[in-house]
Amino acid sequence: MAEASGPLITVITLSALLLALTRLPAVNSFCPSLCTCESDRNLRTSCINASLEVVPIQLNPDVRYLNLTANQITNVHFTLAFYYQLESLDLSHNQIDSLGSKNFESQEKLLALNVSHNVLQALLKDSFRGLKRLELLRLGDNQLEQIHPTAFQALASLRRLELMNNRLVSFEDGVLRPLAALETLLLANNQLLEVPYEGNLEYVRSLRHLDLSTNLIEFVGNDSFGTLHELRTLRLAGNVLMELDWSAFSGLNAMQLLDLADNNLTTIPTVQLSKLYNLTTLTLSGNSFVELPSVAFQNLFQLRELHLDRLDRLERIDTSIFRPSWGNPRGTCWYSWNVQRK
Repeated sequence: MAEASGPLITVITLSALLLALTRLPAVNSFCPSLCTCESDRNLRTSCINASLEVVPIQLNPDVRYLNLTANQITNVHFTLAFYYQLESLDLSHNQIDSLGSKNFESQEKLLALNVSHNVLQALLKDSFRGLKRLELLRLGDNQLEQIHPTAFQALASLRRLELMNNRLVSFEDGVLRPLAALETLLLANNQLLEVPYEGNLEYVRSLRHLDLSTNLIEFVGNDSFGTLHELRTLRLAGNVLMELDWSAFSGLNAMQLLDLADNNLTTIPTVQLSKLYNLTTLTLSGNSFVELPSVAFQNLFQLRELHLDRLDRLERIDTSIFRPSWGNPRGTCWYSWNVQRK
């Protein structure tokens, strides 16, 4: 027994030392140069414009809020597994060209992820695997052209998805299908050729705000938003719309704001608009209307704001369209006018 006591004491001593180290509070010595590390209960670390080329791995493993904005980070491969308590991660304004696969698998508590203003070109199959609690995902201002059909598979809790200012032309079937809780989807300034309804938007039935502005959409067909009964705002400004099917906005009974500015519409879409019983704000500026007939806005009894600026081709206005009989008979409607004539 005496011979075994030496190794046994060594093992016990080493175990005690490791236990003591795990209980040590985070100290500033583990904070990289040009970073700020707060050791309070919020455990925030900020490394904004700190000339980092990689995600630092020596931070407090219990950090909850990590801001790595404006560095020269090119990827997140094998660097985030240490930070399993993260709730917010900001990687915006870096040089990340790929999120790889399964690099967020340890971030089951993450609520907000910002990867905007990078150089992402594609999202892979397991790019967001593990992010089952994520509510906010910012991917705007990248170079995204392709999203794998199952890239968002893990994001059942996502409420806001930002994909504006990318290079998306279309969505493969099923890309948006897992996003059952999604409320806001921003797709402005891409190259979409049509409303991505079938196989995608039709499954996002909790959606309240949809921005499809500044794309290349020429036509909105019947029931293009058919299952989006919770949709409150729809922005289609800055496309090349020439025609709307008669039931283009069918089912949008909760719609309050519709923006169709700066398209190629030649007539007021009266029939299509008449189905939007709760519409309060309508923008039709910058289109090619020749006339505004008396029945142009019939059935829009809740309308409060009507924007009709920059109607360069307008030749005739029937002033009776602004009588209380068509809009808000118990109140007033605010108009925005700036009709230019040659």
